[in-house]
Parts: sequence; C-alpha cells; structure tokens
Amino acid sequence: MIIKTGTSKSYKGSAIYNEHGSKQEMKQRQAEAKEFDQPYVPKGELYHSQYCAGDSSEIAAQMLELKKELNPKLEKCVYTPSMNFAPEGRNKLSEVQKLEIVKGFSEYMRFAQNQYSVHRHNDKDHEHFHFLVNRVGLDGKTWNDSFCKRRESEFARNTEVNYDLRQVMMKSKERLKMAGKDEEFVNQNPYIPAFKKDIDFLVRGSNTFKEFKEKMEDRGYKLQTGFGLGYTNAQGIKFGGKELGKEYQKTSVDARIETGRQGREQEQQEKIQQQARLALQLQRGLEAQERERKEALKKEKTLEVERLLKLEEQKKQEVEKQQIKPNKNRGMRM
Repeated sequence: MIIKTGTSKSYKGSAIYNEHGSKQEMKQRQAEAKEFDQPYVPKGELYHSQYCAGDSSEIAAQMLELKKELNPKLEKCVYTPSMNFAPEGRNKLSEVQKLEIVKGFSEYMRFAQNQYSVHRHNDKDHEHFHFLVNRVGLDGKTWNDSFCKRRESEFARNTEVNYDLRQVMMKSKERLKMAGKDEEFVNQNPYIPAFKKDIDFLVRGSNTFKEFKEKMEDRGYKLQTGFGLGYTNAQGIKFGGKELGKEYQKTSVDARIETGRQGREQEQQEKIQQQARLALQLQRGLEAQERERKEALKKEKTLEVERLLKLEEQKKQEVEKQQIKPNKNRGMRM
C-alpha cells in the first residue's frame, strides 16, 4: 500500500477533483457521454464520509461553512491524502475489508472530530481512494499534521501485514520519514525481471521514444500510450508503467531516452575532440620532425662549407710554401 500525502487551500477544487478528476478528464467524460447519448458518470464514487454528505459541491460548501464559523483565518485547511493498493488488491480484498481499512486510517490519523469524505477511483490498474479532510474540527481545533508522513507510512506497513497485502519497496533509507514519495510496490510477477531487462536494454539504445517503441515491437512487445504507458509482452500479459515502477512510466522513459541520447552525443563529441587532439599532436610532431630535419640539413651544409673553406685554405698555404722554397735556393747560389 502507498499513501501519498497532500494539502490544499481549496475545499471546492479538491472536492471536485475527488469526484470528477481533472478539468480535462471531466470535459472528456462529459463529451463522451453526450456523443453516445449516455448519462454522465463521475470518475470518483463517494465511498465513505463523516459529518458531511452530498456531491462534491455540497461537501465543499459544508466544510467551508464550518471553517468560516470556527477558524476563518486558516489557509491550508484541507488534508488530501490518497490511499493506493497494488493492482491485485482490487480482488483480494472484500468491500468490508476495504471499508475497514478506510475507517482504520481515519482513526489512526485521528479524524474523530473532523469532516471527511472518501472517493474511490478505478481509472488505473490499481484501485485507489482519495480523502478530503477538513482540518478545522467540530470542536474548533485545527487537526495537527505534524509527523503525518510518518503516521501514514506506519499505517500502510501495518495494513500490509494485517491484510497480507503486497509490501512496498522504499528507496529511502529513512523508511518512515518519506512516506509516499520514494515508494513503489514490490512486484511479484515472475515475468517482471526479464521484462524490465529488455526495456532497460532498448531504452539505452534508443534516441527517441518512437525508435524505442519500434524496437519493442520488433521483439514482440506492444506499447499502449495515452494517459500513461502500458506494456504487453509476447505472451499477451499486460503491465502498466506504474506496476513496473516509476522508471518505466512514460515521463521517466522519455527522460531516460533523452539522457542516454545526450550521453551518446557527448561521448561521440568527446571522441571527435580526442581524435582532433591526436591529429593535432601528430601534425605538431611531424612539423617538429621537419624542423629538426631542416636544422640538421642546415647544420650539415654549414659544416660542409666550413670543411671546404678549410681545405681551400690548406691548399693555398701549400702553394705559398712551394713558392717560397725556390727563392731561398737562388739566394744561396749567389
């Protein structure tokens, strides 16, 4: 079980979301009902309530009236947690057990003096319940939300044990301090490890989501996109992105593909730069060798010139010696 915490300043906005979903979802449902000439069915079903009744607008009005009377200055007046069961929890728990859990949560979180409503949503692969709690109590006191994340997580862990529900894997080391933020269901499906391995491999090698989808289809998988991302393997077994984990939802897959693409581009750029540096080093090495060759040749020519000049000087001196020797002989005869 995963319980996600939340607060709001608006009774009406929160109540409408719990009953109808987002504005876009409500408009889409209304348009579909009109197109097929069917009555409009809200996204959420009022499952349970305390000290309030009616549709979302009526519940919001009742809570607002109490706030104006007892604590008009309170800004964050609404507590809006959502309770999420693993997909198999839909059929594993009876309606009596689900209601027990919903009421048990309100008792554990100490809503005895507070108005609250609970709407059930079935639009995803897992059943989940949205709470709308008026923080202004009937006694005029403000419900204390201190350590609410800790209490939410404690209740979820206890409920998993008491009702034999699938346990949650928490990524955070401080398990009770980050309820709902770093949690995901521990998936017990035997196909999951190989399925994730294939997805991870193909995500790493894709530059766009379209390319990733084509590669998945080449391996016999099918991808369904829309409000989320769904997968179907070659055996026809379907998995939702949330069922596999946060890393396999559409936004995360897009982000991982983009990160991989940028990483490959950077790696390619670094490779090109490295090749350019090596080419430059080679060019400089060749230029240095050429300079050394020219310097050696110049030095060799200089030495040759000096040798020839020295040789010429020696010849000149020999000639002069030969000329001086006959003159000496003539002087001695006279």
